[in-house]
Amino acid sequence: MKCLTNPAILILIFIAALSVNSINCHALHQGVMRIEMDPVGMHRKLKYTIEFTEAIRNLNCEYVIAQQLPAAVYISTDELDDLQRLKMLNAKYPKFVDIEIITEKAKPFSVLLRGSTKIKDPIQLPIHFRYHAASRTTTLAKVKLDSPELYISCTNDDKQLIDKALLDEYDKFYCLDESSTDFVEQSEMEKCNWQRLRMELRIDKPLIAEIPVGDANGYIPVLCATLIISWGATVWIMLTTRKACKRINKQLAEEELQEEKLE
Repeated sequence: MKCLTNPAILILIFIAALSVNSINCHALHQGVMRIEMDPVGMHRKLKYTIEFTEAIRNLNCEYVIAQQLPAAVYISTDELDDLQRLKMLNAKYPKFVDIEIITEKAKPFSVLLRGSTKIKDPIQLPIHFRYHAASRTTTLAKVKLDSPELYISCTNDDKQLIDKALLDEYDKFYCLDESSTDFVEQSEMEKCNWQRLRMELRIDKPLIAEIPVGDANGYIPVLCATLIISWGATVWIMLTTRKACKRINKQLAEEELQEEKLE
């Protein structure tokens, strides 16, 4: 086996340095999306902060964050309606979300968050976690949120100025289907002017929540205890009511006797 000569080692080091530099330049060329989620609680907020490249900020464009939410997560449409009325949020979401059903009966859905590439203010989305059906094997359920996708749409004059390297697939265009809060892929740019943008995702902590799960093994003891307490409380109320009625009747009878004596 031959050892590498000094020139060969230098060449390999040079190639490796070029590769690292190319990767760093590519990362700097892309924008950055930071995503944070409150660490605890059944009611949390997702916070999105997007830093676009200067080439994108100088264009007249708007963007949409497409966030897929699993069945274990729901939104309060009334809460989001209020935020939109106060101009604290610009979003598209289902008109009705059943907040009462458990995770096993719910379905995933998407929320679309709109913004302007010229504005750097973070976007906050309030979310809530559903309860799970009781289990005999686990006491915690892990709920993972998928990373969002970012779409961009620019005016006709600026559309051609977007660097193709910033787009996920520069020849693919999407229509915004607001009724289903989703994007539909199309091939005609004239009809659909949304394109998927490449972003560097920076998530400090995994978007995972641990939700308590009821213990199904305690169903029978809890049921028996509930029945005993319920029936005991019912009997106590009946006896107390009967005593009160007797006491009231006795007082009324005494008052009638006093009135008869006075007459």
